[in-house]
Amino acid sequence: LARGPLPVRDAVAIARQIAAALAAAHERGIVHRDLKPGNVMLTRAGAKLLDFGLARLHAASHQLDGALEATATASVALPGMLVGTLPYMAPEQVEGKPADARVDMWAFGALLFEMVAGRRAFTGDSAAAVLAAVLHAEPPRLAAAAPCAPAALVRLVDACLERDPALRWHSARDAATALGWADDSAEAGSAPAPRLLRRVAPWLA
Repeated sequence: LARGPLPVRDAVAIARQIAAALAAAHERGIVHRDLKPGNVMLTRAGAKLLDFGLARLHAASHQLDGALEATATASVALPGMLVGTLPYMAPEQVEGKPADARVDMWAFGALLFEMVAGRRAFTGDSAAAVLAAVLHAEPPRLAAAAPCAPAALVRLVDACLERDPALRWHSARDAATALGWADDSAEAGSAPAPRLLRRVAPWLA
């Protein structure tokens, strides 16, 4: 990500593996609550989802001001307050509300947006500005940030970044399936179909 956006097919392949890992956790009643690039390791066997510490972490008490600055780049857990990493935290997490699997889907959408667009979905000059963007700014649209993204991928990311949890994509298993459709779209857009090529080749000759 430090080098810029990933090719759509690579982003989709990695995202499918992350979605499968989230689905396995969610089906066991585990909410990660801190999905971000630093918690995804790319290996020869595929993407691995790391650090489920915040899923059950009870942190010692901290001052909120210091915690806000820490969440700009690092994880934090405050009882009844903030749990996660600000640029990837769902609005209900920022507000200190109980978190369910839909907070992971918000973070998944933010992560997928970053992989395809080459920039974070929510940014600011300070931790407070990032917090304000998450809570109040209109979620960015992938179609504007990455016009070449397949429509199936755009719909998925936009649905994951719905501010209202009731409207947000809530199933990681279904997200993995939808990413399969996006992968098909990306493949179709990257090269002509062989049958079409066979029909057109004689005319080109």
